[in-house]
Amino acid sequence: MPMFEFKCDKCNHIFEELLTSNELQKEMPECPECGSKKTKKQVSSFSSGTDSGGCGPSRGSFG
Repeated sequence: MPMFEFKCDKCNHIFEELLTSNELQKEMPECPECGSKKTKKQVSSFSSGTDSGGCGPSRGSFG
């Protein structure tokens, strides 16, 4: 199930939801902060799974 990012038009809160394409076509999710149904799907970035070096062993020189 894809993760979508939304922004509330009422309070500007940005949140994420796991929705199927069918659910997304029926209606926009409710804002978890203020309860408004006036939300819009945002263009969001995604993880490509490339190595950023953040979690692996150190690559610095020793000695």
